[in-house]
Amino acid sequence: MSLEAFEPMRYGPIGDAVVAAEPHTEADPVGIYAAILAEWSGALNGYVTMCNGRPVVVWTVLAGESAIGRKGTALRVATRILEKSIGAFLDTRTAGGVSSGPSLTQLLFERQEETEGTETGIDTRTVVVDEEWSENLKRQNRCPTFASKLRQCWDGATIRHTTTKVHMVVESPRLGFHAHITPGEWSEYVKPRDAKGGSFNRLLPVFVEGSKILPYNHKEVYPEIQGLADAYDWARRKPRKMTLSKRAGERYDELRGVFLEKLADMPEHLRCYVERTPEQVVRVAAVLTATERQTEISRRAIDAAWSFVQYSMKSVERLVREESKVTAGRKTKPLPVLIREVLQRYEGEATSTLMLRALGMRATAASLRSAVAAMEDVQEFKGVTASGRGRPPVIYRLVDPDETPEPEQTEVDEPEPAQKEPALASGSMGDGWL
Repeated sequence: MSLEAFEPMRYGPIGDAVVAAEPHTEADPVGIYAAILAEWSGALNGYVTMCNGRPVVVWTVLAGESAIGRKGTALRVATRILEKSIGAFLDTRTAGGVSSGPSLTQLLFERQEETEGTETGIDTRTVVVDEEWSENLKRQNRCPTFASKLRQCWDGATIRHTTTKVHMVVESPRLGFHAHITPGEWSEYVKPRDAKGGSFNRLLPVFVEGSKILPYNHKEVYPEIQGLADAYDWARRKPRKMTLSKRAGERYDELRGVFLEKLADMPEHLRCYVERTPEQVVRVAAVLTATERQTEISRRAIDAAWSFVQYSMKSVERLVREESKVTAGRKTKPLPVLIREVLQRYEGEATSTLMLRALGMRATAASLRSAVAAMEDVQEFKGVTASGRGRPPVIYRLVDPDETPEPEQTEVDEPEPAQKEPALASGSMGDGWL
């Protein structure tokens, strides 16, 4: 993404730092911005809230192709930029990916126990940074409690895990989240059926690509965000309640109306990812405003936040479009087509055992017989064993439908393929990005 495209979402000292770093890194500036928002908001979590008590934490996901997307580079630059202001927090409160509801609860419960009785009080702030999100998504999708606990953390609601041996309750979970994924992995593991439950509309995906190619021996520059250390101290001195100025409130109402009109025309498989856009705009604006040690959100902050969240919405559209292409490319082939492909592979003839082995989960003996009975170009025959003993094998053979084959018996030693047959491909992958 170019700096010109980044300009509408640029705001305050964070935006200035991203612009200062941009000439010296191959990372996408919006990717750096997204990672900073996730880490900085994680540091504020619990100290800065909206006036209704809602958290202002922002969860981001960088989606880009391996190597080309420069996701890791964006995160590294963001972390190094924040080092001088909240480096100690990131060093002690950053955790790797979690893969289940119980492990998420345990992570925050341990933070709670560590800080219970301390002078500053219970502090569960933790930023989960998952650079291999797809690996954990496989496990998270199998856990019946993970999605609900993730939603509760975003809402700042109590989470618990109770068994006969364990009783963990975290009344104030303060979870930050930042992850990386490729578009192909998104298509594989992030499904609209899960988004409909609200798990993924709490995330802000950002599609990233490398911004440039720099010489091998170039040196990255990590400018300090001016005033951020003071803003961090300001936020922790006492609870800060964020409100919208009059002009910001009017602008928010206007943007919310525009969004709701757009939402009404969206297909359901896309709508479920962006339903929380209005709250996301306010959260991002609040996080940006906190860098200036202000509790009143300006119209300019709302506009900058809207530009960033809009970019995320466009990223979701692109990712969902790719998911649809992949799904279309994987359409299931009809069983008769698969039967013909197997027979052609075995020179026009194969036993029932060999057919079922090649078809795998795609067919049973009964469905195979039923499909063949309706096919004019495939016939079923009874073979004989070489020894003349045992049950004769069933043989399927490709025939010319214009000729009537004479029934015959074929002597068969049950053939084994030279190597294990792979499962039949169910279709080709999509053509990639448009």
